[in-house]
Amino acid sequence: MRKRFGAVQAVDGVDLELYPGEIHALVGENGAGKSTLAAIAYGAVRADEGTVEADGVVGLVHQHFKLIDRLRVWENVLLNREPKRGWTIDVPAARERVRALSSAYGLAVDPDALVETLPVGIKQRVELLRELDREPSVLLLDEPTAALAPSEIASFFSTIADLAKRGTAVLVVTHKLGEVIAYSQRVTVMRAGRVVATHLTNETNADQIAREMVGGEVPALAARAAMAGSLLLEARGLSARSGTSAITDASFEVRAGEIVGIAGIEGNGQSALADALAGVVPFAGDVVFDGAHLHADDPPAARLQRGIRVIPQDRRGEALVLDWNVRDNVALGRQRTLALGKFGDAAREVIERFDVRPPDADAVVAQLSGGNQQKIVVGRALTSAPKLIVAYQPTRGIDIGAAALVQSRLIEARNGGAGVLLISFELDEIFACADRVLVIANGKFVGTFDRASIDRGRIGALMAGHA
Repeated sequence: MRKRFGAVQAVDGVDLELYPGEIHALVGENGAGKSTLAAIAYGAVRADEGTVEADGVVGLVHQHFKLIDRLRVWENVLLNREPKRGWTIDVPAARERVRALSSAYGLAVDPDALVETLPVGIKQRVELLRELDREPSVLLLDEPTAALAPSEIASFFSTIADLAKRGTAVLVVTHKLGEVIAYSQRVTVMRAGRVVATHLTNETNADQIAREMVGGEVPALAARAAMAGSLLLEARGLSARSGTSAITDASFEVRAGEIVGIAGIEGNGQSALADALAGVVPFAGDVVFDGAHLHADDPPAARLQRGIRVIPQDRRGEALVLDWNVRDNVALGRQRTLALGKFGDAAREVIERFDVRPPDADAVVAQLSGGNQQKIVVGRALTSAPKLIVAYQPTRGIDIGAAALVQSRLIEARNGGAGVLLISFELDEIFACADRVLVIANGKFVGTFDRASIDRGRIGALMAGHA
């Protein structure tokens, strides 16, 4: 297969075979061509050269959701396949079909919930259920666990393994090498649009795959300086709601030169916490930032002026204007204070420090890979003199090298005196970066650990609601 987008050769002479009953992992750096190849196999993108042959229905779960936000869950899952009663849709039957489907696959959803009110992780479940309802013989999964909690991933892959046992050919596009080793039978590595290796998974290891992905050694995290300083953010009795997410009577602190990690299963109040600090939703309680109170009705622009930077969980829906170029997206939030002639300088700084590919400030963001879009969002926040960084899933959907780069930049910001509130569903990321860990469950903080006392088992139990 070959596919070019403008000057970028996204896929360059790739051969790939999938077999019934097999889970095949496809890995590579951001921009390696993985998602494009999956979209070609599905029929969503027309290749310039090559042929695709498939036996039966091909299903694709997109990395970026293809949902209709103003419809309910059951309407999205069963769109164009709704059960009928005469000339009308049998709504009770539709709800029951979605309930049965979600139960069978261990992907709990409320059939009547409006999609626009759901957090990212639940939206991803809806995407999965929509394709599983079609009973595909070939299932293509593009970053399927990017927004699932650790406790949900094993259940998800158990479902995928059952599908494979029934003869489904499964391709998993992923950056999570632990999942590759644990759940796949074969793994193909792409770099710069080409296949560089294919292995039986039990004959390779994560270190070898990582080196093949990046063409060398994976960069180490930045060194951590011991420098937690003065109190930067103090919240007392913080309560807020954002969609279906709620946090209640939360009290916590973030010091300058400190990364505070929030560990919890998706849907336990993280969105409400981030949106309250960003100024997207009102809050109750007392919040003091940099010596002065934050007011519940302060708009996001006021938070930006005071030095609060937010890396949202949904880059496409909340952080980027996809039809704009890199230069203008980097300027967002600073367009009133950054001289027009400096837009290009700001974009070049992000491109260089975060290795955005292609390195072109005029590139339209919609044409970049998801990982390179994420680099722009993170780079914009970290290169604009932040005092407090609220980083919500900052490495979601990016490859192992890019994740290490982003984590290093967060640590460098912390070493430079910024405070960081890191909300992540990847415990390894929390443990690698955080100076302190707060555990959240049911909208409340239920445990605190400093770096020396981090206990994975205990934190996992608290996340699951076991005191």
